[in-house]
Amino acid sequence: MPSKDSTNITGDPIPLIALDDLTAGETKGVEIELDDVATKFSVKKGKRLDLIIWHQGNEIRVFKNACPHVGLPLETFPDRFLTADKKHLICSAHAATFDHDGTCIAGPCPGKSLTEYKTTTLDGWLMLG
Repeated sequence: MPSKDSTNITGDPIPLIALDDLTAGETKGVEIELDDVATKFSVKKGKRLDLIIWHQGNEIRVFKNACPHVGLPLETFPDRFLTADKKHLICSAHAATFDHDGTCIAGPCPGKSLTEYKTTTLDGWLMLG
């Protein structure tokens, strides 16, 4: 179930990553250019949407890569979003820790959530929207 801050995308789905490029228990960072679809995300044209893709067993979740504490990206190194035990997302700046729903369970923003985006799969691809 998406977090309360989840975002529905209307219109054509946007390809994010081939499903074959995702490994269960791992995360990937993906940036997409926002040009003509910028209004779907409430951002200005010419911007990028920075996302975290988290493959959790039978489930794939996509969150905006911005900590609700101060808005910084969670990772310092590419695709490094998880705690050592791979059970939670963690912000490398202030150690805010997020559960599988994107809710902060430790650190400076308890109870706040990452923005989650709804996805679909199509022809072997994870699609935003």
